[in-house]
Amino acid sequence: MSLFLWAGSLFAAGPKSLPVQRWAQASPGCTLRQDLDGRTYYGMTSGDFEAVVGVDSRELEMIRRRAEPVVSLLVSFRYHGGGVLTIQENRFTLEFVKHSHVRKPSMGPGDLIHRLEQGADDLTYVVERHEVRKHPEQKSEKEADLERRLKEYTEMVDFVSTHALATTSLSPSRSSVSGWVFFTTEDRWIGAWHKPEQFILRIPVEGVMLEFPFLLPPQGGKIQLRERPEN
Repeated sequence: MSLFLWAGSLFAAGPKSLPVQRWAQASPGCTLRQDLDGRTYYGMTSGDFEAVVGVDSRELEMIRRRAEPVVSLLVSFRYHGGGVLTIQENRFTLEFVKHSHVRKPSMGPGDLIHRLEQGADDLTYVVERHEVRKHPEQKSEKEADLERRLKEYTEMVDFVSTHALATTSLSPSRSSVSGWVFFTTEDRWIGAWHKPEQFILRIPVEGVMLEFPFLLPPQGGKIQLRERPEN
């Protein structure tokens, strides 16, 4: 039985104004492969473009290790048309199926960087103005821990600044784009992680709502349906 048979029955369609095209294993125009980088790639062709979503199998584990608790997904587009295809990452949404079906919009790079910088400032204030003053005998340990955690903030800011997907337009002169999109996990309805978790990434593009249902961690072991072509 397909891992994603539940997708067709559990989830409602997107906005009525947009027809829905949902990823389903082995369906025409849909691809699935697991790469050596530890990610599972879900591909879907619609009209004159292809969208591919890369999901790291360790994503649930990595969320709590990040300076800001976000789900990160690698999204790529390739355009084969002769006009212009606009990609608006700020319209992407992620549904947390087992958490009251909460839907979170993607966080723009600027907004996420602002939250990270604010988080670093707040952490510095708490440690230096409260924890060190309250426990001066632990000053060295607390400052060392603060330096380590601030480094995590800085590294995440650098990653978002250089690798996040931003709103862009594709054309024959620039036919492809790839980048990361981020979704906060902070919500009163998002509790402890289940195994497996169920998500749906929704991407409105060129008059179609693309839906990518996926599980974390991936179920059923290695699922490599397509070999990477040789260069």
